[in-house]
Amino acid sequence: MTHVSTKTLTRRRVLPVGGTGTLWAARPSYGIFEFRGGRLRIEVEDPAEVLFPTDCGLSLLAALNNEDAPDMCGVNALDLGSGSGLYAVAMLAAGADRVTALDINAAFAGQTTANVANNGLDVGRLTCVTADLTEYAPAEKFDLVITNPPHLPYDPGYSADNGLETALVAGRNGRMMYDAVVARIDDLLAPGGRLFMAHSSLADVPRTIAELSGRGYEWRTLEICDMDIPLLAYAEHKEAMLSNLSRQRAEGSAEFEGERFTVHALEFRRPVDAE
Repeated sequence: MTHVSTKTLTRRRVLPVGGTGTLWAARPSYGIFEFRGGRLRIEVEDPAEVLFPTDCGLSLLAALNNEDAPDMCGVNALDLGSGSGLYAVAMLAAGADRVTALDINAAFAGQTTANVANNGLDVGRLTCVTADLTEYAPAEKFDLVITNPPHLPYDPGYSADNGLETALVAGRNGRMMYDAVVARIDDLLAPGGRLFMAHSSLADVPRTIAELSGRGYEWRTLEICDMDIPLLAYAEHKEAMLSNLSRQRAEGSAEFEGERFTVHALEFRRPVDAE
């Protein structure tokens, strides 16, 4: 594991052991969360095709729901790995001028659009794109990119080819999407633009920080959230999953204790004089 100081830590949030949906204001068959003074609702028609937002993803919005959080009014934003549209809904509600939602899973587009519409937001400000990040070529660069990459290690015993796996599993070491974001971020982010990332401690946080700061990106940790590893979807394969994670820990690319890990809400700013 690359050793980089996770500087400017401002807050730490600890969720209860055994808690599910503990960052949600309410979650019966849908989820309600509060963001920038509003109450927003997320529904998922088929959780096997589009993942219902986890606490891991919601922790980034919790970190951005503070007085010192950057203003989103008027920005042209990219919701990278949109899924249910959680971030697209939040950014549009916070005043983003335009949001492009990108996901490799074609089932996401209808769900994201429905959630934007059901919250009374202007669907005309939303563009849904089904594409692989490695092949995505936007017509213009974005002021803001926000993402919660999948972070669990692949194993043929518990992985499948569906929307749930796309949202949770990311290659042998869980870093496939993080590496893709790092590789493509200069193609996506305008000079002076910001990347907000929910970064799992299971996927080598210091490595991402070292690679982006080495290219001149300024960064800070907004908040660290301590929570249970999301094993509910893999209840039948829990031991295999924990065995793979233990291997990664021994290799120095994962940090966790028992069945608890942390999610780092990170902000990166591209140099203004880039390009």
